[in-house]
Amino acid sequence: MKNDFDFLLASCIHDMKNAISLIMNSIDHLNEDCKKDTRKHLANLNYEASRLNNDLIHLLGVYRLQKDHLHVVIDEHDIWEIINEQHLKNQPLLQKYNLELTINGEEEEMWYFDPDLVASIINNIIVNTVRYTNSKIQINIKHENDYLCVEICDDGKGYPKEMMQNPGQKSDSIDFRSGSTKLGLYFASQIAEMHKNRDRTGYIELRNGGELGGGIFRLLLP
Repeated sequence: MKNDFDFLLASCIHDMKNAISLIMNSIDHLNEDCKKDTRKHLANLNYEASRLNNDLIHLLGVYRLQKDHLHVVIDEHDIWEIINEQHLKNQPLLQKYNLELTINGEEEEMWYFDPDLVASIINNIIVNTVRYTNSKIQINIKHENDYLCVEICDDGKGYPKEMMQNPGQKSDSIDFRSGSTKLGLYFASQIAEMHKNRDRTGYIELRNGGELGGGIFRLLLP
């Protein structure tokens, strides 16, 4: 019975994720032929669909983690290219909210990591940052103490103190004001920790300040 439930849960998540992807594609097509006021409503709908899609991806990822079915496939990849792909993927969403996204870092910045899992982390943070930034998102690629560091910064109000203390901690509570379960941060933390190099392990951090003065999500990979 338990195996049947596990199979049903995984199948339902896949079906819901595919359905949301179709909805998002339909929104993009509708946006081309509608009036300005309607486009604003479609932008909100597209944003919420993107968030829901990310939540389902993380739910499926955490499920696979618990079942030991999620494995990292680490090889050498260009982190700038991965980030730019997520930028282009979210360009329609950024344009609808009049947000500017810039990438600071060298092209062809090669590092060892799982491209699909790292891309899912970056995509999730970009989509969430759309809600909290004012006008700008800045992604920095740099090296820090022999780690590859990817920073996603905004010019919003920053992260709450309680969230910054243990950003990857599993939480049973829900912020009913924002609807946040911190599932994305937990998933990002778990993925980062699956990246290891000798005695060093990947991790995430949350900070406030920086060049834009808002929140800073940091992904560090050994």
